[in-house]
Amino acid sequence: MKTARIAVLFVLLAACAGSTGGAQHSPTPRTPGSLGDTWTGDGATWRQHNVAGPAPRYFAALAYDAARHVYVMFGGQTTKGTSDETWTFGDASWTLMTPAHRPPPRRDAAMAYDPARRVVVLYGGLIPDLSEGVAASDTWTWNGVDWSDVIEQSKAPGPREGARMITAGNRVVLFGGRFFNLTYFGDAWTWDGTAWLRIDRSPTRPGRADAAVVWDPADSSIFVFGGNGIRRGGGPGETGVPLGDAWTFKGGEWSQIEAGPPALNVANAIWDPRTGRAGVIFGIRCPNPTNEIWEWNGTTWTHTQIGVPARWGAAVAQDTDGNALVFGGSDEPGC
Repeated sequence: MKTARIAVLFVLLAACAGSTGGAQHSPTPRTPGSLGDTWTGDGATWRQHNVAGPAPRYFAALAYDAARHVYVMFGGQTTKGTSDETWTFGDASWTLMTPAHRPPPRRDAAMAYDPARRVVVLYGGLIPDLSEGVAASDTWTWNGVDWSDVIEQSKAPGPREGARMITAGNRVVLFGGRFFNLTYFGDAWTWDGTAWLRIDRSPTRPGRADAAVVWDPADSSIFVFGGNGIRRGGGPGETGVPLGDAWTFKGGEWSQIEAGPPALNVANAIWDPRTGRAGVIFGIRCPNPTNEIWEWNGTTWTHTQIGVPARWGAAVAQDTDGNALVFGGSDEPGC
């Protein structure tokens, strides 16, 4: 009996000690901000990859290099500044590339794979300076080993940040963007290897930056949702007003489609080959980041949440089979 009492007393003392220790070592909540996590998925199921790779960042440019079967990521905004790093992701791991030449550091640039020339094309973005940054108008191409500066400056499309570029069939298409909070673009351009050619007809859609844009291979059209438009009365450095309209672009003409998601800024878009739907993912629904996906099947909208934490400004791209890579972004609230 005495031995049993001693045993009970020991257990109680240990429990008290454990309770005190647990309170002292409770985890501290993470402060919202830049993210550095890596996810892959097909639109329905998602998997996180706990691998070493790029530092946390938002507004990095990401494209799938179909000629070399890897994703390519450039730039973005990190806690240490704007990046000029080039990373590739393949076989579930990241590799930091060391090219002989590289574009200047930037964020919010446009980038996509050009099937006709088998290179990744990078355009514009915001290059840091001592003030609010410089909107770039340069064009670079990546051949898997090195970058080439093919146009140092261009009057057309001209300097812009927040444009979106996609692989559209056998070419790339550049859409939208802004020149600070002064001019927002709603135009569309394609790259022929030496120059940019405008492919839409007037009138253009309302100008916007950081829209969710994806190619619809079933309809040979471009799907565009949201983004941000001009903030009247705001200064040049102001963020734009979140938009909630949706459009398709086909044969040089724009058509508006019915309203669906609420206004979203800095969201992404993916194409689901299983269902034949365009999906709008992530972004900010003022003031909170979201992890919802809104899907458009050509006639109706549906929405649900996906298995990736909420964020905005993420780097998102898909391979030729529709598998998506998601890296980083930010979960800091704001508008």
